[in-house]
Amino acid sequence: MTTNVYALLNPVAGIQTLVGTGTSPQQSRIYPGIAPESAALPLIECNVITDTPISTVTGTNDMHRNRWQFSCHALTYDGAQALGNAVHDALEGGGYQDYRTDLYDSATKTHTVIIDWSFLE
Repeated sequence: MTTNVYALLNPVAGIQTLVGTGTSPQQSRIYPGIAPESAALPLIECNVITDTPISTVTGTNDMHRNRWQFSCHALTYDGAQALGNAVHDALEGGGYQDYRTDLYDSATKTHTVIIDWSFLE
């Protein structure tokens, strides 16, 4: 898997406006894996879901389908939607969206947009 999603998302102005800027996940609030519980919102969590070789009738080749999940957390519904839209726009043209859904966590009173995105590499 060669996709560097941090490098794809971090320089995007629409994302920086919402989560901040920086050269580390703590500064930009774009986290590989799970964000610390103490992390400020809004933030993005990025996780690999699958890394599947693409098979053909002659066998597998070097191409893979890498499916990532981007969880966009915010205190408001509109904030989560704006962050989800910014992530989608940043990834557009570099793969395709498999799935998108909205969640609300009543325990933490936070909203989340989850985007599953596939890259072919």
